[in-house]
Amino acid sequence: MKNRMFYIDSKSPSAWISVFFMLSAAIIRIIYFQNKNIGKAELFVHLYLVLAASVIFCVAVIFLGKKAPELTSLSVLLGVIFFAVKAFTFESKIHTYLCLLLYFAVLLIYSFTIFGIIKTKKLLYPPFLLPLLYHIFVEDMQIYILAKPMPPFDAWLPEISVLCIMAALFSVSFAIRKR
Repeated sequence: MKNRMFYIDSKSPSAWISVFFMLSAAIIRIIYFQNKNIGKAELFVHLYLVLAASVIFCVAVIFLGKKAPELTSLSVLLGVIFFAVKAFTFESKIHTYLCLLLYFAVLLIYSFTIFGIIKTKKLLYPPFLLPLLYHIFVEDMQIYILAKPMPPFDAWLPEISVLCIMAALFSVSFAIRKR
């Protein structure tokens, strides 16, 4: 693709921070699922899909940020598939539909930005930061921090992995540069 508007500056600290968070998410998932006795479909969605997205993301950010930053969009697509499947486990249907709408919006905003259709990267910050803050200060406070009794630490691992994915996407937004 010629005339790319944006690239990912693989030398920027925010690129390396994003890679750190994405690798952390993958490692946490491996640790969490290594002794789980679950079905192949669930293992595919909750582990292998996330691992594939993580590897693609890290390779794209570190090695292909200038040449093919669009590859990170594939990683975001795989992540959206993971999050969408996860959304169907929510008790509230309205929560499910709102999350699906958010995930689709994230995919479109990210892809349209990285492909140069959207001419500014500033639209990336809210859809990455706001859900991260919501998870930390609303959902996680109730489920983990304020819960009585507090869940065991290993029960937190999938959520910590999700937070790392969101932090990686927010961080990479700062490494995206105009040509």
